[in-house]
Amino acid sequence: MPLVDESRHREYYDRIKEKFAQERDKRLGYRPEGTAQFTSDLSGALAKYAIDPHATPPEPRPPLNDTVECLFIGGGFSALLTAARLREYGVESIRIVERGADVGGTWYWNRYPGVACDVISYDYLPLLDEMGYVPKDHYAKGAEIYAHCQAIARRYALYDLALFQTTVVSTVWDEAAQLWQLETDRGDHMRAHFVICANGTLSKPKLPKIRGIESFAGHSFHTS
Repeated sequence: MPLVDESRHREYYDRIKEKFAQERDKRLGYRPEGTAQFTSDLSGALAKYAIDPHATPPEPRPPLNDTVECLFIGGGFSALLTAARLREYGVESIRIVERGADVGGTWYWNRYPGVACDVISYDYLPLLDEMGYVPKDHYAKGAEIYAHCQAIARRYALYDLALFQTTVVSTVWDEAAQLWQLETDRGDHMRAHFVICANGTLSKPKLPKIRGIESFAGHSFHTS
């Protein structure tokens, strides 16, 4: 005889799912167009939302043509934490390819006044023990989180092979060579034994289709 009545758990979660469905239907009642009320087409007058406001245009550099052990697409928490653990296991050849001009992910991109994390800093910030770091606030501010990301990259030498202001445009598995073949928007042709997609699920802006957004001449920005 089971020690726990599983039917009670199922009923509990069924009630939660029913509540979520009711709230979803309520939202769709207000906005029946659903996700069609947004656009990710950042062309034309909306192209300004795709520009990195924190960096100058990238300096020209010769394309890379080399092979690494592990290559991360993206330079946020996922890449930093996983790369740090790989370093601890002795993996030396690690490359981060990041669209922005530095590590940090969402904390690189979002630096508007008052930006902070709504999760307790001791739970949210990675590698606190390894870094010997004590958060300044119960809920960390964005600048502190961004600085912590940079400190991790320095501590684990992740800047050494990193490529910033660079976007991976193609990943193809080469069965004969047993390697991933990668190309970027800056002409790089790289190979990697392992590719880790760490570019997040919200890395592409989704703008509301507000009437007049294309012609608005004031200052505006799009957060995560």
